[in-house]
Amino acid sequence: EAVEIPKLPINCSTEVEEKDGQVVWRVVETDTRELICCVPEEDIRLSVSCKFHIFRNEEEAKQYEDPTAGLTPEQIIRTMKEDLLTRGKIPKDWAGEDVPLYQLGPVFYKEYIEPRAPTTEHVENAWAKFL
Repeated sequence: EAVEIPKLPINCSTEVEEKDGQVVWRVVETDTRELICCVPEEDIRLSVSCKFHIFRNEEEAKQYEDPTAGLTPEQIIRTMKEDLLTRGKIPKDWAGEDVPLYQLGPVFYKEYIEPRAPTTEHVENAWAKFL
């Protein structure tokens, strides 16, 4: 069954409320407070990720924190889209800025992440060393 994915505005937030004995997450536009969608909590899956940055010295930490040293998310998305267009992996009409990330995300995953992901065997072998 296909699920319609709402197009989220740039500035939105979530609120949680109890409605008829059920916990519901509301997505609202931040400035206008317009309701974008409501989702029952039982339909939501949350994930937490931690990332630690460890540096050899203070200079290396400063390089990492320098905002001019890295790429912006927009530059990264544009670069990957240009690569995918050149290789014929996405339609030519996706070249514009208006293609939502939920459409690009699966293609980014298929082309850039999945081919480099470890197999089940690799993971099992890695963990076997510690068990």
